[in-house]
Amino acid sequence: GGGGGGAAPPPPPATLVVQVQERLPLGWRLCAFGTSFTVLARPPHYAALGVHMKPPPPSPFAGSLLSPMPGTLHSVAVEVGERVALGQELCVVEAMKMQNVLVAERDGVVSELYATPGDTLAADQPIVGFEK
Repeated sequence: GGGGGGAAPPPPPATLVVQVQERLPLGWRLCAFGTSFTVLARPPHYAALGVHMKPPPPSPFAGSLLSPMPGTLHSVAVEVGERVALGQELCVVEAMKMQNVLVAERDGVVSELYATPGDTLAADQPIVGFEK
């Protein structure tokens, strides 16, 4: 009699204890297991109307290399028009006296440089754009 060969996962807990961090206009910010979650609470008839909503437009920076942290752009190793390969060094961001090498997450062609060496970067700020 062939079974799946492993023990079944334990059932979920019957009760989950969370901490309410903040009441929001449409829900709550909750904390569970050390992670903060924003929970949206809507009446069922609001949720049913959601099927009529247009999806949000894609970000103009979708597919771009974004700074993973606030810091200073130390160097850029590519130029506009250059073909890059997965894993190739694109730039170095210095944060808290540590140099972080950022590499290409896919093959592509550089279409735009949004920052230059010496620029102060915010988290999620675009650095390098790629052709679509």
